[in-house]
Amino acid sequence: MDFILEFFLGFINKFLGQAPLLLGIVVFVGYMLLKKKWYEALAGFIKTYVGFKILQVGTGGLVGTFRPIIEALTAKFNVTALVIDPYYGQSSATEMLDTVSSLQYVGYVMLIAFLLNIVYVGFRKYTKIRTLFITGHIMYQQSAVILWALYWVIMGVTGEPAGIGVVIVSGLLIGTYWAVASNLIIEATNEVTDGAGFTVGHQQMFGAWIAYKVAGKIGNPEHDVNEVHMPGWLSIFNDNVVSNVLIMTVFVGTLMFIIGPSNFDFNHDKYYFVTYVFERTAYFAVYITIILTGVRMFVGELTNSFQGISDRLLPGSVPAVDCAVTFGFSPNAPAYGFIFGFFGQMLAIGFLILINSPILIIAGFICLFFDNGTLAVFANKAGGRRAAAIIPFFAGIIQVLGSAAVLMVLKDSPLIVGWMGMFDWATVWAGTVLLTDMIGIIVPIVLIPLMLIIPQLQYRRHKETYFTTMREEK
Repeated sequence: MDFILEFFLGFINKFLGQAPLLLGIVVFVGYMLLKKKWYEALAGFIKTYVGFKILQVGTGGLVGTFRPIIEALTAKFNVTALVIDPYYGQSSATEMLDTVSSLQYVGYVMLIAFLLNIVYVGFRKYTKIRTLFITGHIMYQQSAVILWALYWVIMGVTGEPAGIGVVIVSGLLIGTYWAVASNLIIEATNEVTDGAGFTVGHQQMFGAWIAYKVAGKIGNPEHDVNEVHMPGWLSIFNDNVVSNVLIMTVFVGTLMFIIGPSNFDFNHDKYYFVTYVFERTAYFAVYITIILTGVRMFVGELTNSFQGISDRLLPGSVPAVDCAVTFGFSPNAPAYGFIFGFFGQMLAIGFLILINSPILIIAGFICLFFDNGTLAVFANKAGGRRAAAIIPFFAGIIQVLGSAAVLMVLKDSPLIVGWMGMFDWATVWAGTVLLTDMIGIIVPIVLIPLMLIIPQLQYRRHKETYFTTMREEK
């Protein structure tokens, strides 16, 4: 039994939890089902794997560049607080679950959720769900956080391992979320990516759908952030790389000068502080370029090969992938989302300080850039640059206040360092945890069938094209 359990947990962590490997094998299988030659399928696997690794290098670089700035800001003003960042949320979850001998159950939650997603797609005729969530690292993060949060509010501080009921409900709940939310945003993603053939499978799927729907009411899609043509010397902003460097140098560089050189660990023999600041801020453009390179490399392979999966194994299915993939279709929008989301978060943090809140939130870069950047991409498509500024600003306020509210019931442990903070987790999941704390396990149980109503309503609105939005069904 120990061998079987070890193999099972290894499969969860070393295969399902490894997004590049999982996506590469999906592409390989897809090409084989399309009757491609084996070496063409192998080439597709390699390009997908390497492309996603390039994407991860870019995203990891962005996080690594900005995280020391946030940490220096915290040290400068002597603030001890909780961080809204997916990895801080994951760390809180894994540390807490480990103390109650329940960390291994994250694998069970993830597998239940993934299998349930497959079942939903397999019975799409009845469920109306078309999407398969395959963003491996996000699957693990969300499985861990939802198990921790539900365990905490249902079982309390008992020290007992998570019960089988909590594990099963967590798996069914998060699996339904993956399927329903990624399915909800298919049409919007199709518009954003000009029919690239995938949907978003990440942390802000409900949020991106709301952004897309609201944007048209507050802005004009003809005023695209990527088509701002400046006159005279301002024309240098027409280049994405130049505009990213200049915007980040002014915005982040100012923040670094406020913090001061004494709070940064850099080589004084190699840099003046001003040149160090410019290098740090220029890296934003470097890593955005890396992300775009990775996206271009694997999106085409994934789109083409998934036709084989769709035709042979899961007819009508669509892959749900990392939100950063959408950045390549609107390169300037993420900077809008980051900056205006930052202003929104700072306003909300100032409000918490003003009311002497027992929870003080520290902004996390992943939430600021990837969450608000994604919302800006969707908002820009439907409402142009005005929507790409306004929606992330209000999202930033929601991210802080929603996270602070849920941390009020989860904070009573020195092991808690933060919460996911992304839009869906500051709204849908924060509300679920708070209601579960008040009412009990019936809340997540009832939420499962309630979410399944959403694809039924989608289907009723456009039955004729529902299963052919991304590709012709065979």
